[in-house]
Amino acid sequence: MKFIHFFPILLAAGFFSCKPAEIAIDSSLNAPAMTVKGRNGFQIGQKISFGEYQTGKVRRGWTKSYDVPFVVRFRGAKEKLSFTQFGPGGQEAEVACISKFKSTEIMTARDYFSIPVDIDNFFAGNIAFGENRSNWDFILYNPNGDFLRDQTSAGYVQNDSRTIDIKAIRGLKGQPDWMKELTVYGHEFSIDGKVVAAVSTVNKGTVWIEPGLDAETKTVIAAVATGLLLRTDVEEAAVDSNR
Repeated sequence: MKFIHFFPILLAAGFFSCKPAEIAIDSSLNAPAMTVKGRNGFQIGQKISFGEYQTGKVRRGWTKSYDVPFVVRFRGAKEKLSFTQFGPGGQEAEVACISKFKSTEIMTARDYFSIPVDIDNFFAGNIAFGENRSNWDFILYNPNGDFLRDQTSAGYVQNDSRTIDIKAIRGLKGQPDWMKELTVYGHEFSIDGKVVAAVSTVNKGTVWIEPGLDAETKTVIAAVATGLLLRTDVEEAAVDSNR
């Protein structure tokens, strides 16, 4: 079963072994590519950075008590990540991510995010900027996009008034069409139908964020991109949580 799960990735790796793999981002996205630093290596004291964005030390678990609904509901989850995300203009947000829901929390998550009942594989989190500012929640359905199952891999980031849509990127530059449905290589972010950012989870990772966005939106996207770069295999986590 493990062989089947990783077979598409092995195919892709073999096909592109002679040159670094690059995801095929939307041609309308006008943003510089920012190489990710800190993704690989020791987890102790780990920090993630790209361009003008960086985190504090990544915490495997929620070591702080955030007074936000998301953390209150899912504080008992098996696997949690948290970190401080720093962005332009002095932006600073506390980020809490979850990728291993307890079986008893899956229904709570479905209600909280209005998730369809037939989906039990997701990656979610909260981005809190502090007092007198609204929190952002994010949810990503089927983040691995397993081609043996439902291929839908999408989600959103939202606060009380705004939504940023998330969609999987399946193609690599120069990749044959028949290989483009095998696995997910990254995700793109859209506002009102326009692609404004993207993250590649291939190798060390790369992030693109449109320079014209406001500082808070940039920081929110950077926080979700960092979470996606850090997350573990959510499909295995979903199986473990139901044992």
